[in-house]
Amino acid sequence: MAHHRESFIVFIDCGDDPALMHGGYGPLTIPSDTVIPYPMVALGGGELVDIPDWQTLINGTTERLDLTVSGVSEETLRLAIIDAESVRYAPVYAGTVRYNDDWSVASIEWENVFEARSLSISRPQESDGQVTRSITLTIVQGDSIRGRAGNAFFTDADQRRKYPTDAIFSNVGGITAGTSRRFGTRD
Repeated sequence: MAHHRESFIVFIDCGDDPALMHGGYGPLTIPSDTVIPYPMVALGGGELVDIPDWQTLINGTTERLDLTVSGVSEETLRLAIIDAESVRYAPVYAGTVRYNDDWSVASIEWENVFEARSLSISRPQESDGQVTRSITLTIVQGDSIRGRAGNAFFTDADQRRKYPTDAIFSNVGGITAGTSRRFGTRD
């Protein structure tokens, strides 16, 4: 029977005091690698509340995602209040930690890098006498000049909007409509 021993990890490279959180239980010592400059302790135990699915963009428009972080610990409040200016535009690396049978770190696969844009603290909400507060970090990837546009498919209009003289996709409409064209020189 296969055992999946993994959790998500997020590294926010915000200057002298970077933030490192994982989706597992308790603090976790992470060795240095190509992303993390020196061994660090990743916050766990519910500090990283939610990390959404993302798409790998190829010549697409920006994707905005919201990471949800616990708003109750001293470390995450420092991130949202004191370090808010250094977090903006900081690289945010997201990946997966894989564990050995004894739950020590076997490997880390950094799957994507984003750019932090804004931090917001949610108002405490009460449900059955319990107050929940969270911090939302909006991250982006790709060309973020256009706001929340859908993915750009490879059409002639999209290509010519960026590069007016490039006609590489001029025949896409005909190909997708069931006709074909030989590529190469025309006789």
